[in-house]
Amino acid sequence: MNDLIIKSGNIVNPGGEISGVHDIYVKSGNIIGIDEDTKKLNSPIIIDAEDCIVCPGLVDLSVRFREPGLEKEATILSESKAAVSSGVTTVCYMPDTQPVIDTPAQIKLVEEIFKNTNLCKVKVLASLTKGLEGNSLSPMAELKQAGAKALTNCLNPIKDPLVLRRAMEYATGQNITIFYQPQNNYLANNGCVHEGKISSKLGLPGIPSAAESVAVAEAILLSKLTNSRLHLCRVSCLESLMLIQSAQSEGLSVTSDVAIHQLFFDENSIDNFNSDFHVMPPFRSNEDLVALHQAVNKETITAICSDHQPHNEDAKQAPFSDTQPGISSIELLLPLIMELVELKIIDMSEAIAKVTSNPSEILGIDAGVIAKGLPADLCIIKKEAWLFDEAKILSAGKNNPFLGRKFNYSVDKTICDGKIVYEKK
Repeated sequence: MNDLIIKSGNIVNPGGEISGVHDIYVKSGNIIGIDEDTKKLNSPIIIDAEDCIVCPGLVDLSVRFREPGLEKEATILSESKAAVSSGVTTVCYMPDTQPVIDTPAQIKLVEEIFKNTNLCKVKVLASLTKGLEGNSLSPMAELKQAGAKALTNCLNPIKDPLVLRRAMEYATGQNITIFYQPQNNYLANNGCVHEGKISSKLGLPGIPSAAESVAVAEAILLSKLTNSRLHLCRVSCLESLMLIQSAQSEGLSVTSDVAIHQLFFDENSIDNFNSDFHVMPPFRSNEDLVALHQAVNKETITAICSDHQPHNEDAKQAPFSDTQPGISSIELLLPLIMELVELKIIDMSEAIAKVTSNPSEILGIDAGVIAKGLPADLCIIKKEAWLFDEAKILSAGKNNPFLGRKFNYSVDKTICDGKIVYEKK
């Protein structure tokens, strides 16, 4: 492994003490100093970062890799390449694979594949219930001991509130966070878009905002009852945000995230039945979009994730309601974050915090910060106009509604554990 000097980069580091234009010195995979003597380094590679932004490597709270079980859609290798191209150095691996990640052996298998791939780091989110079936609890203590950083049932329903209560009680005892994607499936009723004027116009089955906010309210009340740490995933509507803000004001241990694409589209985007806009939760009303913009500027929304879900072409070729929801989005996480800054929806420091130090704090890991002694996980960002087209997509999934869009920022280099894992050609 080569030693590195990242010279003259403008460091944006909201979770740490170092910021501004500095040189970063890296040896044996770790940051050994800022603006320090190079005598400690052995024939270092010098990276000129003048006129570039240098921030911590991004931490993405929700990524689907499809492996094991669905390699026809994507693999850990293909999606890791996509991740590092967007400056992501730590990914949260969701458990809804085949088989489900609900045993220590499955966690170890995933970690071993990532170790061999050697591009980015993985933090496994294990299944909250056995088989993600929502009936009986998975072996939390064993899963945590095996390396699980949190537990989630993804979008699979837990129909009995008592099961969710027991899960929170045991999670409190194990000091582990529950990642809960709120949706009342009875109210969602197999809908595919937001229930409103557009769903009525297009004749598509709608999902009311209440399907999410009712589930948010239930989860918050049970979290208060059990004194558990609750992270609410992929929130999308005003009512949910009001409930989360109230819980946080009360001092409850409640955090939340939003998928990056939810900050760019509303229900009007589906007007031409383009299945690339089929996501879950669905794009909501413009009022909800404005509320998300306001909440992301506060701690109401703690983090922003890609919610990366690659699909093959067949998954998006049916009539809209029959297609698979999700966007292959991880490659645009950083460019879209920078666009939010350009649009003055959020300032630079807060935007970077939402994808670095904040998600790291939610997970309880030493990442998302540039500091002496920590691993050198870094993202170097360059301002230059570029067009996002299908030829540039590294992910196995090409399902992306941003195709054809111009961006003003891109990742020039990504460094993970002191190794240059991505370099823009």
